[in-house]
Amino acid sequence: VGVVGIGGLGTAAIKLAKVAGGVVTAISRSDAKKASVLKDGASSYIVSTDPKQMEGAAGTLDLIIDTTPKNSDVAQFMNLLKFDGTYLRVGIPDAQDQSFSFGFIPLIFTQKKIAGSIVTGTKRMNLLCDTVMHNQEYFLNSSEWKAETVPFDQVNEVCAKLLKGENKGWRYVLKW
Repeated sequence: VGVVGIGGLGTAAIKLAKVAGGVVTAISRSDAKKASVLKDGASSYIVSTDPKQMEGAAGTLDLIIDTTPKNSDVAQFMNLLKFDGTYLRVGIPDAQDQSFSFGFIPLIFTQKKIAGSIVTGTKRMNLLCDTVMHNQEYFLNSSEWKAETVPFDQVNEVCAKLLKGENKGWRYVLKW
């Protein structure tokens, strides 16, 4: 299982895939979060901006879960899938950037699938909650889920840090 985007949702995907018995590969634009995701349960790590790493991982994954909130080139990730693999998009890009394209020929001849998901039914949600409940210590132990509380009057500074990627693995909670 490959997980693209190593934030809160990506970390949850890594942990859930590992608990379900998957061998997880984390995929991110840089190696900045490599140590933390390997600690959180990923078995390997790919820097998506490194052509050699991407080429070396071609055809190795059965499933890719893309948790990023940005639109990106789907082809680079489709290349990582095995025959009959699935690319699953759960991160939602900006409303102004909702389209993507991928050629039909490689899709048809490799029997790969592109899917999206955001909500599950009651049965699956209960299973998910049970899984987390029975593995609470593992799920709660993550450097990705730390938060810093800041006064609301610092919202502009917080936004500037987020845009520059200076949050270093934590979330900001704005306090009124």
